[in-house]
Formats: sequence, structure tokens, C-alpha cells
Amino acid sequence: LAIEKAFRDAKKSMQTIILTKDMSVPHDTQAKYASSIVKIMPAPGRGMIAGGAVRSVLEYAGLKNVSGKVLSRSKNPLNNARATLKALDCVNPRK
Repeated sequence: LAIEKAFRDAKKSMQTIILTKDMSVPHDTQAKYASSIVKIMPAPGRGMIAGGAVRSVLEYAGLKNVSGKVLSRSKNPLNNARATLKALDCVNPRK
């Protein structure tokens, strides 16, 4: 039962991301969560350029040609991941 409930909750909170033809974001975006600041930029033809939690989130989102940069001095991977999700949400705001 717990697995089914977690699956239902995950489906409800899924985000759709607008991508370009080369699997990148259409424009630069930046977001802040707590003390973490993350900037995501399109990088056509360069592949994935990001590290840590930012790279993990971008790979799971299916992005290929994108550059991610943590601008803050925060080493907290959970806050960096949440800032990345917030930045991706800024690319495609919910209606």
C-alpha cells in the first residue's frame, strides 16, 4: 500500500519541461531555494556540463545539451536539487 501511495503522489507532482530539438532548455534560467542558487543555461553541442545534485536532476529530466552551475557556496545537495527543480519549473511555469 505504501508503494502505491508513493507512486500516486509522484504522478501528481510530475512536471513537464519544454525542450528544444537538441534536448536543451530554450533559455537561461536561475532559481534560489534556501541558500542555494542554481543557474541553468543551454549548451548546444557540448553535452551535459554540471556536477553533483544538479547533474543528477538534469539527467533524470532527460536533458542532454545543458550547462548547470551552482552559484552559491552551499554544499547541501538536497537544497541544490530543489533549486534545480525550481529553475526547471521557471522554464515552463505551471498554468
